[in-house]
Amino acid sequence: MTDIKVKTLGGVKMLYDRSSAADYGVGGVPFAPNMNQAFAQECDKAFKEMFDEMQKHTGLKPKLILSGGVSRAGSGKSLHHKNRAFDLDGLLFDDGTNWVANTFPQRRQIYLGMEAVLRRYFGVVLAYDYNRAHEDHFHFDDGLAPGLSTRAKSHVIFLQNVVTFVYHTPVGRDGVWGSETSEAVVAVRNEMGIGGLSQLANWKQFLSRVAVDAFKNEAGRVGDVVIPEPEVCHCCGQVIPA
Repeated sequence: MTDIKVKTLGGVKMLYDRSSAADYGVGGVPFAPNMNQAFAQECDKAFKEMFDEMQKHTGLKPKLILSGGVSRAGSGKSLHHKNRAFDLDGLLFDDGTNWVANTFPQRRQIYLGMEAVLRRYFGVVLAYDYNRAHEDHFHFDDGLAPGLSTRAKSHVIFLQNVVTFVYHTPVGRDGVWGSETSEAVVAVRNEMGIGGLSQLANWKQFLSRVAVDAFKNEAGRVGDVVIPEPEVCHCCGQVIPA
């Protein structure tokens, strides 16, 4: 499919905020990238859903998207070279506030709500806890169809973050699918009345519910779970059971 010039996504204009370090997360230059048409259509739907749910549940109305770019030369692994990848740095809201991707530790609820929506449309979403390179932006592309893979670190750590911070059931956040993570996810989806997440319809339904709950938490300033450091015996070095 051919490339098209895109001026808005989800009805919101874009700024490129990587021209200077001072622009990151707060401003930039007007940005109308060339994007693969099919990818652009999915981006438009994803941002529209994200912004609608965000405004409905948090009261925040985005007025500008801050992006680290679409097209760039590279090894070909990320699809930026095909105009089929997007780097989301932040949002500016109409009330004068902003959201920036590197604030995940401080604003986990809005971050996970946004990530949940992105995962409804894209199989590749790389976020803060994936690696150091993605702590300052969401990367998403259409290299894989939407769906859950318990072998993918990015998918698993998203679920671990969701059950820990959105549903207050702390688990290890290591990106590895094990019994602790599996049991916590099953408990959350059972509470929602949703079947196995290997089914795409169930996965998308689960993500919709996560987005709503996370955005409501953001609006209610519920805050994030504070996971205490384990108490260690000074004599033997063993962890003392809680």
